[in-house]
Amino acid sequence: MKDRAATEARILAAARTVFARCGYDGAGLREIAEVAEANLSLISRYFGGKEGLFVAVTDEFVAARREGELPYPPQDTLADEIYNYLHAKLREDLKNEETIRLIISRSAIDAQFRKRGAEHLDGKADANFRERVTRLQDRGQLPSGMDIDLIFAGVMYISFSVNFFGVMIGGRPEGEIDALFKGFATALSQGLPVPDSG
Repeated sequence: MKDRAATEARILAAARTVFARCGYDGAGLREIAEVAEANLSLISRYFGGKEGLFVAVTDEFVAARREGELPYPPQDTLADEIYNYLHAKLREDLKNEETIRLIISRSAIDAQFRKRGAEHLDGKADANFRERVTRLQDRGQLPSGMDIDLIFAGVMYISFSVNFFGVMIGGRPEGEIDALFKGFATALSQGLPVPDSG
């Protein structure tokens, strides 16, 4: 079982490299197998082929983005927490720009892949963000009824919009991005009203 896990990890790492360099359509399974130093047939056995391998690469990327340790210390206010979180995710996204572009382009043309991707948008805050905001609540700095998931959903959509459209596509200057993050962090820290269901 250890051998399989190690081989899967090598295949995924190779797939990230080859997909990023060649795009989805240009990436060949034979090249991925060669880079991974793995038997070509194992890609089909472990991942079900090219599409399954790409889905596994995407799943791994999304999981790492949501579960990785935050690279900054806990902040004293929700506004500062959101502001630092947005900047941390921007730095992370820029390191993975090719993968992000590939996932977005594939989502734009492949309805089935897009539907699967929507499963990741469950509206739940990542564990680190939730822990940070809960800590602020426990210290009495936030209302106990503040909807952490709703705030996180706002943070997630802002992060994606600014990082992809503002930075990767639009090339907006750093000062402008920083001002956007400050403004959004201040607004979101006030809380988001829950729509009246009645």
